[in-house]
Amino acid sequence: MTKSMCLTYLIRNEGTPQAQVLLGHKRRGFGTGKVVALGGHVEPGETTLEAAVRETHEESGFVVLPADFAAAGQVRFRWPDKPSWDMDVDLFRATWWTGDLEASDELEPEWFPVDGLPLEEMWDDARICVPFVLRGDAIDAEIAYDAASERVVAVALRVLERSQPLPGGVTDG
Repeated sequence: MTKSMCLTYLIRNEGTPQAQVLLGHKRRGFGTGKVVALGGHVEPGETTLEAAVRETHEESGFVVLPADFAAAGQVRFRWPDKPSWDMDVDLFRATWWTGDLEASDELEPEWFPVDGLPLEEMWDDARICVPFVLRGDAIDAEIAYDAASERVVAVALRVLERSQPLPGGVTDG
């Protein structure tokens, strides 16, 4: 069964040479050892936006109000050799939040320059999808990984017009 997930990208100093995005070093669970976006599973009875708010707070200490998240699209990840890993992931971005940055037992958050992402430490799809999200685009994508779960082997991606509804009925804020 395909899992419903969310990923969030908090961006500070957007539109400047000093722009940074909050990512984290994954300490445990899926993707341990990689640098990842904040986010995770959607709990029963929860929308992906509610999950984005909850996961961001749990993993960073920051509070982002639902109205301060902008929908950035959806990526459907497929692992043909590991279908139990398949997930539909709604993407969100924010440039406004409150609170103090804190690590969690799952993630050690860190600010990275938007123009200097640690792609060699991230999932392979980050080089494909993350630049669109960081520049404010919304995307609809399907990405398939190889049998070793290391490399992207197939990509279907389109940039959505801001007037188009986003996949999964999510609005673009």
